[in-house]
Amino acid sequence: MAIRADNLRKFYTVGGQTVKALDGVSLDIADGEYVTVVGTSGSGKSTLMNILGCLDSPTSGSYILDGEDVSELSDNALSEIRSRKIGFIFQSFNLIPGLTALENIELPLLYRKVPKAKRSAAALDALESVRLSDRALHRPRELSGGQQQRVAIARAIAANPKVILADEPCGNLDSRSGAEVLDILNELNRDGKTIVMITHNEDTAKKAKRLIRISDGKIVQ
Repeated sequence: MAIRADNLRKFYTVGGQTVKALDGVSLDIADGEYVTVVGTSGSGKSTLMNILGCLDSPTSGSYILDGEDVSELSDNALSEIRSRKIGFIFQSFNLIPGLTALENIELPLLYRKVPKAKRSAAALDALESVRLSDRALHRPRELSGGQQQRVAIARAIAANPKVILADEPCGNLDSRSGAEVLDILNELNRDGKTIVMITHNEDTAKKAKRLIRISDGKIVQ
């Protein structure tokens, strides 16, 4: 099992009132699944992604990632788990403007102290998988939005993570570029990658093999 979450709760206190961002969420995602979590703004989907991505910890409940309970780990331990087991794809791409596509993809591997030759080879393989090997030396400003997102996907997969988390991956793209990105995610899933996509867009959500709907901090479908 790639992901097993049991009775996750995340409460915040705002202005003296308790906000239940997540209120008893349980879900299982098997190795190799492609799942979409869909919900409107304020539904709890971003909070859920932050916990699944080890960017935050639940107030209560358990979260097991690739067989390891990460519910109560320290920030440093969560950071180490993220670098090994999770690849992120963000709506805003989050590429570093001064680096080439290849250097952006290599960066997480550099943080993991992967030797130069191995990280360059892994980055080139990742670029090839998103059909952008001819753009290896281009900087983000020289790439279209769709190409930048494909570089971001390559960065997410270069370290061969256990789970890919995609947060509104088509949110800043035109329909054609968005379709290309979704095609690549489907290809990665066919190759065995576990993918969890967060979106508010119903059409985008339907591209995954399983849909989880969240509303008011609870799973409703």
